[in-house]
Amino acid sequence: MDLLISLKIIFGGFILFHASYLDIKKREIEEWHWIALSLVGLAYSVYMSFLYNSIKPLLITGAVFLLMFGLALLLFYLGLFGGGDGKILMGIGALLPSLPGREYAFGLFPMSVLDNALIISVLIPVFILMYNLAKRDFPKEHDSSKVKKIISMFIGYRLKTENLSDKFYPLEEFKDGDRTIRLFIGNLDFDVAKYKEDLMAKKIDTLWATPGLPFIVPITIGYFIAIFFGDIMLKIVMNFI
Repeated sequence: MDLLISLKIIFGGFILFHASYLDIKKREIEEWHWIALSLVGLAYSVYMSFLYNSIKPLLITGAVFLLMFGLALLLFYLGLFGGGDGKILMGIGALLPSLPGREYAFGLFPMSVLDNALIISVLIPVFILMYNLAKRDFPKEHDSSKVKKIISMFIGYRLKTENLSDKFYPLEEFKDGDRTIRLFIGNLDFDVAKYKEDLMAKKIDTLWATPGLPFIVPITIGYFIAIFFGDIMLKIVMNFI
């Protein structure tokens, strides 16, 4: 792996770490993140095209960028993730269309980043359940079915009311005066301060909540897994063929 590719990998990692930090803190990904990824990738492909006197590197970068644009647009309209996440995938597609030394889905590095991110997102509920089991915690005080309580253990955990912030979404509500589990978050733009005041007024010290982990975090983890390990899903499939 040459120096320029290594520098692109480091640059991409820095941008993804910063985007993850901002998305966790402010719940938004700034436009410059994906633009920076795309411009560096474009500049590299132009350089390689001049170096080898061939337009192929530029065409490959453009094609992968457009492919990720179409995929991101489709997944956005399906409601599977936000526009900022899709733009980041587009930027990764321009920065690192492919990498030598690893097997990637369809030979495309950004596709494997997405594959890895999806697998990590699926595994997060398992880790949450393990945490709840280790703490021996269960929403026993809620007037809900056992099925709802069990499902809630996969997607949330007990949180002190005083620690409630816009980084969490409550998984409970009051119905006819009873505390019940709700599995559908509903409106994500709720007034956290007012919600906390209502809970404290009812003298509720803890609540069941789910962490609002943005998808950019699994994308960032999936990025580094793709670099050092490859495509998790592809390796699993290949083991069964």
